[in-house]
Amino acid sequence: MELFSDFLNFAKYILTGFLMYGFFMLIERIRPVEKHQPLSHVWFNLGWYVFYILVSFALQATGIGLLIDLIQNWLELPLINLPVPHNPLTYGLIALLYFLVTDFFYYWFHRWQHTTWLWEQHKFHHSEVSLNVTSTRRVHWLEDPFLLFCLELPMGLLFKFNGLSLGIITFIAIIWLQFIHLNLRLNLGYLSRVITGPQYHRLHHSFQPEHLDKNFAAFFPLWDIVFKTYYHPRRDEFPPTGLTTGEVYNNLWEASLLPFREWLSSFRESSKRRKPFRER
Repeated sequence: MELFSDFLNFAKYILTGFLMYGFFMLIERIRPVEKHQPLSHVWFNLGWYVFYILVSFALQATGIGLLIDLIQNWLELPLINLPVPHNPLTYGLIALLYFLVTDFFYYWFHRWQHTTWLWEQHKFHHSEVSLNVTSTRRVHWLEDPFLLFCLELPMGLLFKFNGLSLGIITFIAIIWLQFIHLNLRLNLGYLSRVITGPQYHRLHHSFQPEHLDKNFAAFFPLWDIVFKTYYHPRRDEFPPTGLTTGEVYNNLWEASLLPFREWLSSFRESSKRRKPFRER
């Protein structure tokens, strides 16, 4: 019975995701940056989304999601309680604080992904040459465990939620992440310094030299501005996306093994350069 319930939850999650993708794909048709993106790329991303959710459910089944609660109860730190949204002003201010703090942790995690060995796990996401809403979950399934420690753990220690508040916050975050990946020719002008958007994030995915390692934030460019990684979009600046080396990795097996293969290759290279002890 429990297995059947888990299957229903999985099916509902997938169906909801596909419905949201479908809604945003209609919006993308209004004014796309790239008018004729290959359907094969979209189908791969949709297939990867199903696979990603399957792996995520499997990781949750191991009990990894209980870690935050255990550490939270052990440390007994004071938490910011996000109330039930009866008072819109209070809820809105605390929700804004939540997203600002979330973006701070995410900014540094995302920047870390571009400067360390984590790049081998993150570059699958950046190999997208047809950026669109289905690219949102085009991330390696190792992303969830890393986010658990770098984002969910500190946020779980700082904020406490009731079920309704958590549901609303999560829904807003999912919608926004899909919004910034849209294949949509939308220029926010001055607002690009206040909130992120599809053009802002497209520049982050660009392989042009002037755009590399810019615009890391997910919600608010504030942290990019503060830490000197902000690039302000010009009016008609909608560059192509992908890796500087041109790899795509639109293969389920290849994408899954990518970080492990790259880490093993790096380890072998470092081993070759390391001299035996007797020769030092």
